Amino acid sequence: MKRGYRLLGWALILSGAPSACGGDIGAAASATSGGGADAMSSSVSSGGDEAGVGPGSGGGTGVGGENGGGGVGPTGECAAVAPGPFEPTLITNVFSGSEDFAFDGQGYLVAKQGPNLVRFDATGQTSNFASLPGNVLGLRYRPNGTLVAARPSQGDVVQISTAGIVSEYVEGLLDPNGLSPDADGNVWATDLAGGRVLRLNPDATVDEIASGAPEVSQPNGIVFDPARRAVFYTNSSAGEIRRIDLAAPDARPALVATVASAMLDGIVLDTCGHLYTIDNKDRELYRVRLDAGGAALGEPELLASFPTGVANAQFGSGPGFNAKTLYVGGAAGSIYAVAVGIVGAPVPAPPEAP
Repeated sequence: MKRGYRLLGWALILSGAPSACGGDIGAAASATSGGGADAMSSSVSSGGDEAGVGPGSGGGTGVGGENGGGGVGPTGECAAVAPGPFEPTLITNVFSGSEDFAFDGQGYLVAKQGPNLVRFDATGQTSNFASLPGNVLGLRYRPNGTLVAARPSQGDVVQISTAGIVSEYVEGLLDPNGLSPDADGNVWATDLAGGRVLRLNPDATVDEIASGAPEVSQPNGIVFDPARRAVFYTNSSAGEIRRIDLAAPDARPALVATVASAMLDGIVLDTCGHLYTIDNKDRELYRVRLDAGGAALGEPELLASFPTGVANAQFGSGPGFNAKTLYVGGAAGSIYAVAVGIVGAPVPAPPEAP
């Protein structure tokens, strides 16, 4: 088993082009729910200033996790993170069977519609992108422009080229679920039934990062945090968020927060280093504020409730999608906008539209 960790630069280009339809989806909600309808922030940082993760995200004593640091107080937009709750706005219900979705950063949201992957733009237009029948859970872009998709029934993760060609990436998994690519081409993944957190390397080899209950039990959503050199994931039925500190590879995963009676699914970071997660049992969105070390600064905050099933959330990216809005969706096929008033942490995005 490999236990090396290669964490290089996080140099990503996020589009800030004007909306294709004269206004961002989610902008109207932002104007009334604690955030402006700002275009995509041009600041991409992993430091601790206004748009960074680290000291700028702190402001109290961590109450969860063994290795939490104490921040020096929030600054810039991180000092004005709106507390919620927020009213979600239905954006579209054209999808079907799409537990996850992905932004390409160039004006498209990609998700499942029956046996196909389709692209949805801010004007409401859809177009077929690739044929991908069967159950698909995690769906994310890698920095080279390819999509990766987790298929639990086949026990594999496939990759989809910019031309829509599907090819094998990693096979032999038990129940692949959440995916989180990094800037180096690795894909951090959860194997839900296998009880494992994995790193899928660019050469298709697999490193087991953590396994074994109770620390890793039905792992579901996952997000890689390059600023803290950590991976956060959810233990679904336990309602837990846990953190793996990659600088200490022999340490057991630390408990960050628990949402009582929840079935936690997807997880995502904002630019201040705070986490957002979905309770797919009660159809709710929560935020957990974190300090610079990744420890919780308080109890999980309920931000929004939804009328239909939801599983994953992503910050808007690209023309027509509001950067200060969380887009939330699930297998029921609906996508909602929740204007949280803060931009997301940098994520890999293709250099050109597929």
